[in-house]
Amino acid sequence: MTSLFSSLSCIKKYIIEGSFVPLVASSDSFIIIYDEDPRPLIRLFNSNCCQVMCHYVPSYLVDMCYSYDLDSFIFLTTTSLYKLNPSIGKIEFINDYYLLKENRSMSSICSTNDKRLFILYRFGEYLDTYPKGKRIWKRRHLCDSISEDIALIRSSKGDSFLLGLLIVEWNGIWRVDIFSSSLHKLHTGFRFNGWTRNTWLSEWSPYKCWFIGSTHRLMIDSKGQPINISIDQFDSDINNISWMINTNNNQIRMTITRGQKLLTFFK
Repeated sequence: MTSLFSSLSCIKKYIIEGSFVPLVASSDSFIIIYDEDPRPLIRLFNSNCCQVMCHYVPSYLVDMCYSYDLDSFIFLTTTSLYKLNPSIGKIEFINDYYLLKENRSMSSICSTNDKRLFILYRFGEYLDTYPKGKRIWKRRHLCDSISEDIALIRSSKGDSFLLGLLIVEWNGIWRVDIFSSSLHKLHTGFRFNGWTRNTWLSEWSPYKCWFIGSTHRLMIDSKGQPINISIDQFDSDINNISWMINTNNNQIRMTITRGQKLLTFFK
């Protein structure tokens, strides 16, 4: 089988600090990464693979995404939301979002095509929106049973807006369920094991999503089903794969792999 990166050329590598959860998010022109140690730090790279910005953040991040509506990268801590507009160059606190209940903490975030942010609370107890919608969804609306938890949420970027929710069942088996923009379940994903905390879903597209696991390396399609791919197509250290487009003159697809201590750009 042809290697995943056989048609791509490595154009730059960066040595970076290790991170318990390697986080990557991208816009059409920028990619941002996060390092936890020795202090919470974000690094912004442009489409020429050059680091253009570096900021310490107020507290440890649990997730992040890019919002085209807000024209900003959104950073999620357990209790707060922050944003970074690359043209402004500073991290700003989003002060019009409030936690649903006291002693509740947030765990995952994604942006949507209909100008919303979906915010998942720890253990999937609540799924909220920003700006505020008319309804707050609870776990029982989204899971098959009360013994299931939601660990992560990701959205598509295309016209067909889909949500992928990473579900853990009572027996420790995992799956990715697919929902519509109205949070109607479209597909129940296939079941697998091997999840670890440093496993992460990449950004969704209308057709496919990367899911990289510690014992499984799988591509999951928009129906929550696996696309067969050889395990030796990945470097063993890869935790996340992201895409971004250079829109200066021509549209160029780039691949950025985020290992434990290495950021690599391909095109």
